[in-house]
Amino acid sequence: MRRMTAARARAASLLCGLLLLAGCKGQEALPADQRIPLPQPAAEGATLSFDSAGVAWIGARGRLTGIDTTGRAVATVTVPGESVPRLLWRSGGRLVIAAGARRLMGADAAGGRASGGWGSPAMRVAARDPRGRWVFTANRRGGVVGLDAATLTPRWGWAETGGQAVGLAVSPLADRVYVSVERNEDVPPAVQVRDAGSGRVLFSAAQAEPLRGLAAGPDGTLYGYHGTGLVVRLRHGGDELRRIWAESPPVRGPQGEMEVRVDPSGRRVAVFGRGRGARLAVLDALTGRVLGQTNTAPLDAAFDVRGRLYLLEPAELRVLR
Repeated sequence: MRRMTAARARAASLLCGLLLLAGCKGQEALPADQRIPLPQPAAEGATLSFDSAGVAWIGARGRLTGIDTTGRAVATVTVPGESVPRLLWRSGGRLVIAAGARRLMGADAAGGRASGGWGSPAMRVAARDPRGRWVFTANRRGGVVGLDAATLTPRWGWAETGGQAVGLAVSPLADRVYVSVERNEDVPPAVQVRDAGSGRVLFSAAQAEPLRGLAAGPDGTLYGYHGTGLVVRLRHGGDELRRIWAESPPVRGPQGEMEVRVDPSGRRVAVFGRGRGARLAVLDALTGRVLGQTNTAPLDAAFDVRGRLYLLEPAELRVLR
């Protein structure tokens, strides 16, 4: 009987060791529901965005390639220079592209060469008016320049406020513009809430650190992250931006850079880091609770118009469940 007990103890010890070993390997908590091969390999720095027609646009040096749900290339847009472009949005048959950090360009969704647009050494971030009338850009001194959405021609400007813009978002009703700025001398970092019609600063919500990656959900709540890795959700009400939750998912790599992506349905938020050791986590938008995470970070990630999360890997797109 004692030998049987000892054998069971050894078996239990071995089982525990195997379970610990499996745990150390970090099992994938967000398994892929589908894998789509890429027509061309994607390299570090590649971008991924979806347009309103459901086409995935992958940015590589000097070009954007649109692919369908089977991985077949359906269009290619080229941009001048060596920048890696990112699709910002689609309006009808036209695309608006970020060609590097300081220039916006237009292109035909059927492919061809990007052209026109507007650029400025002072531009830092851009966001679209949900009504499709304006493109807002914010600069290194917190000023805002409005571009015609069709031609990307500057039409008007709002006064500079001092701090460099590090985030920009527009409310779903297009009545408010949120500009996140860095510290300016003795003035703390803040999210400035501006009236979309007049540009007047309605109020300024001070932040412990600049709020980067600013994005507006479909219900009007705001998401962003601090340099410490803290991801926050804010709600605009009256003359305040109230914090709903703040979480620090373990996704950052040694570089500390992060990205935030909001599900168009407003149910989930994806956050991921850059570099070796970084990960991706999916959070519940309502509570901030981590729903799952991957073992490594993708090159980029994006939700499609149906709310499915795609991860860009060097040889494929992974569609998460």
